[in-house]
Amino acid sequence: MMTPHGGGIEVGTSELVLFAAKGMFSEYAFEGCRTSNNRELHITTTNFDEPICLDMVRETEHILAFHGYADTTNKHTLIGGRDTSAKQSAFKALNTAGFSCEIVPVGGYLAGNDPNNICNKGPRGMGLKLEISTAQRNAFFGTNTRAKRRHTTLPEFHKYVEAITSIYNPVV
Repeated sequence: MMTPHGGGIEVGTSELVLFAAKGMFSEYAFEGCRTSNNRELHITTTNFDEPICLDMVRETEHILAFHGYADTTNKHTLIGGRDTSAKQSAFKALNTAGFSCEIVPVGGYLAGNDPNNICNKGPRGMGLKLEISTAQRNAFFGTNTRAKRRHTTLPEFHKYVEAITSIYNPVV
């Protein structure tokens, strides 16, 4: 579980990593910790080359990268990456849990199918990328500040995390 745009860069993605990993999966978050202008720290995922992250993904079979995109109106998730099976599973899990989502076609906006995308740099050459709208991420927290987010998660947040992690821990 990882995010290259955590903290104040793409708000709420660090908390998704932390709660989704549950101490059972590797976790990584590159976090913007400034009081303002964290967006300046955004590095495109095809250029993301932070050494600790690269070492982690090179040793990880299944990579799940949380991202955020700017849409303050619609609660929605764009599902991308090169792992076709994981994309289908994520779509089914999120849709079944009542979340609005879609699989982005190869080459589409925020598709994440470039082999140089950080989520695709694992040994299998493919990963899962979730682009979560601002509206959806805002709905996850009672108080959406860096200091309070992880302490004010709402039921919708836990439902989302449970849905997406179920693809890696299927209930039998």
